Amino acid sequence: MLLATIARARGWDAKVYVEEISPIDYRDALTADIVGISTITSTAERAYAIADALRLYHVPVVMGGPHPTFLADEALTHCDYVVRGEGEEALPILLEVIANGGDLGAVPNLSFRDEQGEVRHNPQTSTIEDLDALPYADFNLIAGWKLERSFNGRPILPIQATRGCPYGCNFCSVIGMFGRKMRFRSAANVLGELEQYKNQNVHIFFYDDNFTANPARAKEIVNGAMVERKLCGSWSAQVRTDIARDEEMLRLMKATNCTTLYIGFESVNPAALKEMNKKQSVENIVDAVDRFREHGIDVHGMFVLGFDSDTPQTLAETVRFVRRSSINSVQLMILTPLPGTPLFDNLQAAGRLKTRSWSNYDAHHVVFTPKNVSAWELQWAQIKGHARFYSLRRAIKVFADGQLTNGAIYLYAHKANRQWQRANRVYLKVLKLAERARDFRLSFDFKFDFAEIFSQVQLAASALAIA
Repeated sequence: MLLATIARARGWDAKVYVEEISPIDYRDALTADIVGISTITSTAERAYAIADALRLYHVPVVMGGPHPTFLADEALTHCDYVVRGEGEEALPILLEVIANGGDLGAVPNLSFRDEQGEVRHNPQTSTIEDLDALPYADFNLIAGWKLERSFNGRPILPIQATRGCPYGCNFCSVIGMFGRKMRFRSAANVLGELEQYKNQNVHIFFYDDNFTANPARAKEIVNGAMVERKLCGSWSAQVRTDIARDEEMLRLMKATNCTTLYIGFESVNPAALKEMNKKQSVENIVDAVDRFREHGIDVHGMFVLGFDSDTPQTLAETVRFVRRSSINSVQLMILTPLPGTPLFDNLQAAGRLKTRSWSNYDAHHVVFTPKNVSAWELQWAQIKGHARFYSLRRAIKVFADGQLTNGAIYLYAHKANRQWQRANRVYLKVLKLAERARDFRLSFDFKFDFAEIFSQVQLAASALAIA
């Protein structure tokens, strides 16, 4: 939305399609001077299929986002241009060159094929320092968008107030995309954006990787939005455990109707925390959950299963921990080596990546060879963990305690877990067969790379939609 807003400000007609909101109108797309497609790794195959279908009709395509940033050469087999990293400065320059002619070699962050068909990667400039210089994203550019998706009866509005991360978890691609240096929008700038929705009683979700990285600034935003100007009715954010030690912030969260904190706890295995370079302890996790819950703030805990130091015992301990803790909702994610991360590079160098079917890189499928557990044991730990945490019995208890929203989440998650198992029957049977082969000491490679077949199906579907 931000890139489209910038393009419109430069005089272009711009429209955004988000397939979860409305289907792509290919009659519209085929008349475009250029189509931009942004993708993460798990949606790359779908993005490539759309790009391939449009290029059949000679529509120029530029791709961006994390996956094309880290695998630009791959992306260029499906599109004309790739903008690596942040695109707010590069894309307007590219549009100008395409419209009026010029040197593609002068466009920062750009990857493309020159007249001889050789791939060229222009230098990637530093990240945008002054985030306040960017316009407010106009959500009305999204086809079919309405401010109506509700949270406790309030529309949800996503806001990004920071970029970057000073830490360095080896499975995370944020640093590769946005850099290690934290950059902040000023409190006045964030409040100015929220002012547009003042009378709509919205729920703000700060989707920064760590909204409270600068506690003083976060307090200024929350106090200004909730207390002084009353710009929204409630809010939630992604944070780290360390903010739980800030009593002033906890009191402000409670006073301003902070409903939920989304926290990457990752593991209760100390060896795994060290291995991933998380820079937090199990004690930090336990203390944070207790402090947040004491202040009436719901906690959504995110855990990652499958590090080399994980064993069947540590996986079971993680599942027991989430069930016995006071965490309100949980995601148990399978370790996924995303391109652009040290984890991906290390596993690829060791020959442990078992597939490049990117749609499986969604934290729900095992895509590498684990070290101390089998692929089936890792997959089953996630399935069993979700089944036990979101059991019907627990859902009924949550409803009985008067937690209607959490009860609805439990029922939704219970149903989603069962639906996922049905949709992945073949995949699960392959893993189970590999497990039995291992038990009988047979040599069995459970590689399940269906990427090419899946890509062709996606392309055919997109071409049919255009037709």
